[in-house]
Amino acid sequence: MKSIAYTKKLKIVGGIETVAVTTGDIAALLQQGRQELGREGDFIGKSTTSLYVGDHYVLKLHTEQIFSDADIAYKWTDHHLKNEREAGVYHPQRCWFIKKHQALWVPGNITPRLQAVHTIFESLIEAEEEHLNLLTDITAMYLDYTARIDKRLDEGLSNFGLDGHKLYYLDDDIFKWDQFNAFSALTAGWIRRYSTSWLSATITKRFAKKLGQQLEHFFKNQEGMDASQVVAEQLHGMFFAAGEIQDAANILIEILRYGTSKHTPKEHDHFADLESFAEYFHEDEPIAVLADVHANLPALEVVLEEVRRRGITRIFVLGDLVGYGPHPEACIDLLCKVGAVSLQGNHDYAVATGNMVRSITSSSSWTADWSIKRLEKKHRSYLKHLPLRMIHRPWLAVHGAPIDKTFFNAYVYEPTAEANLHWMQKENYRFALHGHSHLQGVYALSHGQVICIKDQTTIDLDLYPVALICPGSVGQPRGGMIGATFAILKPLSGQLELLRLDYDVKEVIQDMIIEQFPEQLIRLLKTGMST
Repeated sequence: MKSIAYTKKLKIVGGIETVAVTTGDIAALLQQGRQELGREGDFIGKSTTSLYVGDHYVLKLHTEQIFSDADIAYKWTDHHLKNEREAGVYHPQRCWFIKKHQALWVPGNITPRLQAVHTIFESLIEAEEEHLNLLTDITAMYLDYTARIDKRLDEGLSNFGLDGHKLYYLDDDIFKWDQFNAFSALTAGWIRRYSTSWLSATITKRFAKKLGQQLEHFFKNQEGMDASQVVAEQLHGMFFAAGEIQDAANILIEILRYGTSKHTPKEHDHFADLESFAEYFHEDEPIAVLADVHANLPALEVVLEEVRRRGITRIFVLGDLVGYGPHPEACIDLLCKVGAVSLQGNHDYAVATGNMVRSITSSSSWTADWSIKRLEKKHRSYLKHLPLRMIHRPWLAVHGAPIDKTFFNAYVYEPTAEANLHWMQKENYRFALHGHSHLQGVYALSHGQVICIKDQTTIDLDLYPVALICPGSVGQPRGGMIGATFAILKPLSGQLELLRLDYDVKEVIQDMIIEQFPEQLIRLLKTGMST
């Protein structure tokens, strides 16, 4: 087919910045025949992808999108082009067009042929500095795009290409944002593949520091989430082969967890404490499970006195040591004194970082601001470095909900219990400890149905294939029941005891009045009702 005839079946819609090709260029490339794709080589992808490759350009037809009307095809393609201009990740000479095939119109794009990144990594084994710069360029592009657009790019290295020293995104596909899951998997893949060649321990440290800085920079305004901690925790839950690969992963995780602060793991090694503590879940010595202390010292003292009276030395706190109450420093100091192992809750994060969730109530925000001014730097650093979850199958522990990718924002309530229980089954967890809801009780599956157990003081967890366990709240009652609630757990036998203790509420209220706390928070302690 002659190009002059072919132009009657082609219409150029526009370019990212400039249109450097003609319909003749497009027609000539289409005449060369489709490129076969696979898992190796310069061009990687699905075998069904309609890709045409020339010496200077690469063309892709969207054969999954066909239109009988040229105007509709043009509008669809123009809309796609506008989105790509907003994305800011594509080559400026990338151009979109529509092509007529029989009575139908097919959208397509053509881009200057760039060198795919995966081929660079495979061909330059010794070029550590160049590899590091390229890797951090990719993470910067990816994270910047996600923070701006709230979507994610396809993470495969074959989807990024270089024009000289300038990096561009090559793929057409854009995906739903998933709170770093795919990004963490991509990073883990880099560790597995390259830590035995060019990704040395020194380069891994530099990459980790740069990645931590990027996460902090691009997501500093992302409410209710510490991006570096989330990525570190997701990486920690992934498998890495022993040896160089595991060592590289440990370096990356440790630096993401601690950032560039002066605190070293030896000074603030909550994570090592947590991993040692997790081993207790294969024993039957009792564990005191607390949650949502919320800076209520009299309530915490009563609970810990009962724990001491019972001779229990293993204490596990499911987050929110602070917030709402007037004794943040005293509660942190006391929990440290008794050797409690704690997770991070949403209020701990807010006080540690000053990053408030937009949906947080005005009284909660007031208390967080008050706590920030009240606490010393060492207390806020302690809160910031608390772990986000514990994994020790069949046990899992988080502050919020098992399915929450940020670990401390989502709630386990009646409407969300079933989804969490089924997720646990799929991921091979039998039991999950959580706080955040402040409602003492257990959601479990029984004969395929979700049941709620909240009026029993003792529960045999082994009767259920999967269960969500909330010890209640030490310092902030809910559901109309006042008092300090917590639980005693014997992990191996699955025996759970739910307890509620009285304490001197007036003492807490007096301190709140002195500090001019919002009336709503005082009423909560008196009634256990949020409204």
